[in-house]
Amino acid sequence: MAPKEVLTGNDEIIGQVLSTLKLEDIPYTAVLTAMRPSRVARDVSVEAGGLGRQLLQKAAEPEEKTHPPVIYNDTAPRILFWAKNFSVKYNNELRDLTALTFGASVNLTGSSWNESSARLMLTYDNLFGSSVVSFRFVLSSRFYKVSARDWFTLERLEIRANGTTAVFNATQVTGPSIYSFHCEYMSSETQQGALLVPLSRSSPWKVSIVDFQIQGFSVKGENFSYASDCSGFFSPGIWMGLLTSLLMLLVFTYGLHMILSLKTMDRFDDHKGPTISVPQTE
Repeated sequence: MAPKEVLTGNDEIIGQVLSTLKLEDIPYTAVLTAMRPSRVARDVSVEAGGLGRQLLQKAAEPEEKTHPPVIYNDTAPRILFWAKNFSVKYNNELRDLTALTFGASVNLTGSSWNESSARLMLTYDNLFGSSVVSFRFVLSSRFYKVSARDWFTLERLEIRANGTTAVFNATQVTGPSIYSFHCEYMSSETQQGALLVPLSRSSPWKVSIVDFQIQGFSVKGENFSYASDCSGFFSPGIWMGLLTSLLMLLVFTYGLHMILSLKTMDRFDDHKGPTISVPQTE
């Protein structure tokens, strides 16, 4: 039978049943179901588990694909580098190097490691009209007597192309050598924190790294250690809350001081006693 004829027949049967229940004055609850959904499920997991109406349910978002970190090995993993996005701008020409860096066989020739210094060099061919462009992260580790532990510092980021070198200082990237370092934005742009400070103000290079994470010392396996984050404890929201609370406290203190400083009259007019006379002077 055609689908239209099937639906018409089912509708007649349902109408007869409902009419009979109304005539007999029988209370009822009708639940209409179907053998399969009329629309194709967008999520395979939902389609396999069956469709249903669930209140306050948010559609499951697809899991974001992540790429593996860059790993420099000599006899063992020595340097780890990862980012969600790695973009470079040269003379207002922007290139996204994420796909060329992570999950790909990026050229690490020139990288080196020892207990006090780590250098990670990423080399790309045919980039910005140059035959070879290299990015070198230079890290160092020193022992500090006050904290009695080793601390690492990202000394600089060097970009080499066409026989020239652009240098970015990154000494704010620091932490204990047993930790990795993570920052939401590692950029030379002022609106993103400017952790990368170019030595030359006229440098044509601009670097922007999102979810930057690097570890050059105490690497065990292919996973990062605990991350020392660049965000401070006092976020803008915390500062706003503290300043607002301080302002409210000052207003309350001033109001309490005004109330306590009020003075009452030391003498009142009592109708049962002698009246208060005020002498008049001409």
